[in-house]
Amino acid sequence: MVTELKKLDTSGTTTELDRSAVIQVYEDVFANRRRRFPNNFFRGEAGRVRAAIITRYLLEDKLGIRVEDIPRAIHKKLFYENGLTWMLGSCFDWSPYKAIDNAYPGRFHKWQFNVKGMWQGPDRFKLAAEATRWMIETVEGVPVDEIPQRISATTFGKYNLRGMLSVCFRGSFFRAIENAYPGRFHPWEFRNVPKNFWQGDQGLVNARRATRWLCEETLGVEKERVFQDVTYHLFREHGLGGMLTGCFSGSSIQALHNAYPDLIVPKHPKRKPRKRRTIEPVKLTEA
Repeated sequence: MVTELKKLDTSGTTTELDRSAVIQVYEDVFANRRRRFPNNFFRGEAGRVRAAIITRYLLEDKLGIRVEDIPRAIHKKLFYENGLTWMLGSCFDWSPYKAIDNAYPGRFHKWQFNVKGMWQGPDRFKLAAEATRWMIETVEGVPVDEIPQRISATTFGKYNLRGMLSVCFRGSFFRAIENAYPGRFHPWEFRNVPKNFWQGDQGLVNARRATRWLCEETLGVEKERVFQDVTYHLFREHGLGGMLTGCFSGSSIQALHNAYPDLIVPKHPKRKPRKRRTIEPVKLTEA
């Protein structure tokens, strides 16, 4: 054992490291059988390998934490309470994420650990796009076409990404989606539009865009036929009922006039008749 400890005091290569000896040193320090770790124990490449061995031993063997649960279980206090304060400070600048990434290279992402300041750097929007796509496509498994129906601010909160929304996107989950999938969606395609989206003059501009999207892109209605073919119920079926209420007191005619001001509003626009369900009369028979 003495020979092994002397070897550990050197800055030898990773091939010279003995896992059981590294763990024994850690246990001796933790149990106060040793006053501290040997000199240079966590220095250089060999030191990082030792740190990885101890980190994995602590989490998986000593504490019984499943690898997939590490982001939810890890915090600085866990290292402090288990005798690894010096390791965390000398090797990883007090960052639990760096310690975990050293032990499990590429297994986790920094946003899973809420790394301090990560949403304030020059690459924050690139990082936010990666986090958003990871959340939607990798973890939730949502096809891109189904994002408006299945993703909301609640989804971001589920994966501890509300801080990202607050710092990078002023709390707007749609801006986060737009950052990750530029030009792919419109705000009104989602269950909740950004706050005040339908308010004021800009709200009318937004309503004009949404109405033209409904008529031309979604329904494929010819411009001259919009007053005849696009009904109140079609606005609601495509998620624009809130727009009608917010901007036009519920009037689909006003919404269409806002979008197509050059068209003359008919006094009594002829609508396509809606299909009504017929109920067959019940024939009564004598008992």
